[in-house]
Amino acid sequence: MTIRHNCETQGCYIKEQTPDWGFTDSAFSGKIRIGDIDGAVEANGCLLLLEWKSVGAPLTKGQEIMYSRITKNSNIIVFVINGDAKHTESDHLAVFKGGELIYDDKANNEKIKLFCREWETKARANEL
Repeated sequence: MTIRHNCETQGCYIKEQTPDWGFTDSAFSGKIRIGDIDGAVEANGCLLLLEWKSVGAPLTKGQEIMYSRITKNSNIIVFVINGDAKHTESDHLAVFKGGELIYDDKANNEKIKLFCREWETKARANEL
């Protein structure tokens, strides 16, 4: 994915292109808040969600709960990638499928590409 935004001529992407959803905070109960999805891919009715975290940054408890719940009994799989966003270098991958964390280990960009290819192959064959 390429972000077609030039911060030097169009300003900060976050400030210029990302809405502040704070106005919806009182619409939900408890700690529920709107969050962002860093990436998404659909193939054959299956959905792969991608979450990018900084090196060593853990998931929040809310994210863990959400990823477990949305992957249980569905065609949704979540890849949580830790790495250096500025240089697009990943060092860790966690995978949620079937309501569980099924993979949690070191992974570079090449390994993540392999996981993505495997996901698409299985999605197209209805094997997820």
